[in-house]
Amino acid sequence: MRNCVPVEKILAIGLYRLAHGNSYVSTAPAFNVGKSTVIEAVQDVVNVLYDQRNRYIKFPTTIAEMTECIATFERTRSELPNVAGAIDGTHIPIIAPREDAVDYFSRYQQHDMIVQGVVDGTGKFIDAVTGFPGSAHDARVLRNSNIYQEAEQGNILQAPRVDIDGNDIGPYLVGDSAYPLTPWLIKPFPEGTNDPDEKTFNKELSRARVVVERAFGILKGRWRVLQKRLDSSLNFAINTTIACIVLHNFCIEANDDWDDDNDDGPPNNDGNNNVFVGDADEIRGTLKDFVCGNV
Repeated sequence: MRNCVPVEKILAIGLYRLAHGNSYVSTAPAFNVGKSTVIEAVQDVVNVLYDQRNRYIKFPTTIAEMTECIATFERTRSELPNVAGAIDGTHIPIIAPREDAVDYFSRYQQHDMIVQGVVDGTGKFIDAVTGFPGSAHDARVLRNSNIYQEAEQGNILQAPRVDIDGNDIGPYLVGDSAYPLTPWLIKPFPEGTNDPDEKTFNKELSRARVVVERAFGILKGRWRVLQKRLDSSLNFAINTTIACIVLHNFCIEANDDWDDDNDDGPPNNDGNNNVFVGDADEIRGTLKDFVCGNV
């Protein structure tokens, strides 16, 4: 019988596949092993990383954690106060699933799945879900995610709060126009606005939100397997994507910087979800006045 493949080599094979996106066949000669060994090694590494997701992808739950998360945005150029995270979505190419394949065919003329991510000011993912059909709108993905349910029930994004001209403003996420406007998710005013203050606000919000676009760009640039079609089952494609996000966060914690500043392609603005929930419009107006110096 052959000697077992060393653990270090298994890890190297798995990381090589995730970093380069090479096929199993072309990866095998680089490590002097067979194709089946590469497949098993990649599966082992991906599944172990996936099992570590709750350790490396954590949404702030305590006031101390949320305060630190908000501080990461205060170090950016945006003047928006109390920003807790930036939210966006991206598409990962996959082969057509056996079930509901038509739902996974997106406007990019390919089968893909959507990843919804929330990052802090450093670009670290504090929430990530994937597996949603590529044809789904960002707002639909949000409403079917756990973070939406938790925020709507008041379990997250409650403290610390800041007083702005007599208005009590809690932590909130920033997103693009594809998302609904809620007290805990602030999006820009319509692009066609002629109001100078609204344009100024949109610019400041964009400064805070760009960090999530950059995070997706770095994620795909460092772990290039996500740039190519994942020819596996949907479940393993999901595990692979989350494994790459775990590695992304691990690199940030290890201060392993990535210089590639490419963005992630066109934003997912399929419509204008101007849904006002509670006093969300008033909150956005207060934030607009704050950044424009009207308070």
